Amino acid sequence: MEIAVLLRNDLRLHDHPALSQAVLDGKILPVYVLEENLGDAFKYWTHRNLETLQSSFREIGGELFVSRLPLPETVRALQEELAITAVYFNQSHHPQQRIRDEEFALQLVGEGLIVRIFEGTMLLPPSESVKGNGEPYQVFSPFYKQFRTKSIPPTVPRIREALFVGCDLNIKSISTDITSLQLVPSIPWTHGMDEIWTPGEDAAIERIQTFIDEDVAAYKITRDFPAISGTSRISPYLAIGSLSVRSVYHYTLKTQPDVSEAFIRQLIWREFAYQMLIHFPHTVSKPLNPKFSKFPWLNNEEHYEQWCLGQTGVPLIDAGMRELLSTGYMHNRVRMNVASYLTKHLLIDFTKGMSWFWNKAIDADFANNTFGWQWTSGSGADASPYFRIFNPYLQSKKFDSEAVYIRKWVPELRGLSNQDIMEPDQASSDALEKAGVVLGETYPRPIVPHKAGRARALLAYEKIKK
Repeated sequence: MEIAVLLRNDLRLHDHPALSQAVLDGKILPVYVLEENLGDAFKYWTHRNLETLQSSFREIGGELFVSRLPLPETVRALQEELAITAVYFNQSHHPQQRIRDEEFALQLVGEGLIVRIFEGTMLLPPSESVKGNGEPYQVFSPFYKQFRTKSIPPTVPRIREALFVGCDLNIKSISTDITSLQLVPSIPWTHGMDEIWTPGEDAAIERIQTFIDEDVAAYKITRDFPAISGTSRISPYLAIGSLSVRSVYHYTLKTQPDVSEAFIRQLIWREFAYQMLIHFPHTVSKPLNPKFSKFPWLNNEEHYEQWCLGQTGVPLIDAGMRELLSTGYMHNRVRMNVASYLTKHLLIDFTKGMSWFWNKAIDADFANNTFGWQWTSGSGADASPYFRIFNPYLQSKKFDSEAVYIRKWVPELRGLSNQDIMEPDQASSDALEKAGVVLGETYPRPIVPHKAGRARALLAYEKIKK
C-alpha cells in the first residue's frame, strides 16, 4: 500500500501516530502541507524545523516533500501523479480545517481510498474530556480535576526505518525544495531568534529532558521570574509539533512524579485551551462572553503602535514587547502583564493583541493564542475577572526586583536605581539627569497613568455589566 502521510504542525518522527501507523501499513510519501496564514516569526520557525525534519527523513532513506497547496488540493495533485491508495494525517484542530478535513475524508473514502485520521496534538481526543452529559467544561479547575483521573495513551515509537514511495514528482506546487514555500523573510531580521532557538525534535527533546531532570522541582516558584531560566521554554516546539505533548507528559510523570504537578497542570491548561477552541470556534474572532461584544473599546491606533513597539513608557511592558520583537518569545508572567495593559489600561480590543502575537510569536499556537487573550482580557472561559487589573509596577517589584529583565530589554534606563527604573516618571529630576534619561525624548512618558487607566477600565466594565 502506498500512503501519502500529510504533515502540518507535527514535524517530528517520535510519537507521530499517523506516520507510525503508515510505516507499519506500507510505503510512505511524507508531504508537508502549508495551509494556515502563518505569522512572520512562525513562518521562519517552520522553515527551520522543516530543514531538520528533511534531514531526519534522509537519514532513514527517504525524502520530505512540501506543498504550497491546501490539503484537498495536495491530495488531488498527488493522485494525478501517483497511484496512492491511502491518505493518513493527524487531526487539525483549526475550526475551519477540522470540518473541511472530515468532509474531504468522507469524499475520498467514497472514491475508494483509505483515509485514517489520528490525534497527534492533544493528550486525549476532545470527546474524552467533556462532562458526563457530553457538554464541555468552561471552568478549568473541574476540567483539571477530572482530567487527572484519565489514562493518557502511551506514545508510539520513533520512526527509525521505513519504506518510501519511489517517485520523481513533476508537480509545480509540490517538491523537496523547502525554499519554494517562501517562508524566510526577504529582509533579514531573525538574528535574535537564531541566537535563542535551535530547531528540530532532537533539540526539543534535549531541552525538555534537561528541564525535567534538573529544574522541574523548582518550577512552581521560579516560573514567575522573567530574568531567570525557570520555565521549560518548550512552547515553540509544541506549537510546530517537533515535540509531542504526550511524550512530555509521560516522561515528566515517569521521572519526576512527586515534584512536577505544577508543570503537569500547565500541560493540561494547554489541553483546556484546545477544548475551548474546538467547542467554541467563534472565539477566534469574538468574545466567549457575549457581554463583551458591546464593550466600549477605545482602539487608539497610536497607543496600539506604541504598545507593539515597546514604547508605552511602562518599563515592564516595554521590556516584554521588545523581547518578543527580538526573539519571537515572551516570558509568560510578562505576557499576562502586556495583555492586561493593552486591554484594560489602553482599552484596545483583545483581537488586536491576539493578531500581533500571532504575527510575532515563534510559539504562535491557534488555540493557546486565542484562549490566552480571551482569558487575560476577561472575556473568555474561566476568565480572570475584568476588574483584576495587573499593576505593572508592583509586578516589576515582585518578579524582577533587581530589574535584571528590564535592564536587558530597556537599556536606555540602565543607569537608574532599582527603585526608579520600575517607574521612571516618578523618579527625581536629579536621578533622571544622572542616568541620562530625558522623559519624552530618550524614553517615553506613560501613555496612561496606572490609577487613571485602572479607573477607566472599571468604568467601562460597569457599562457592560449593566
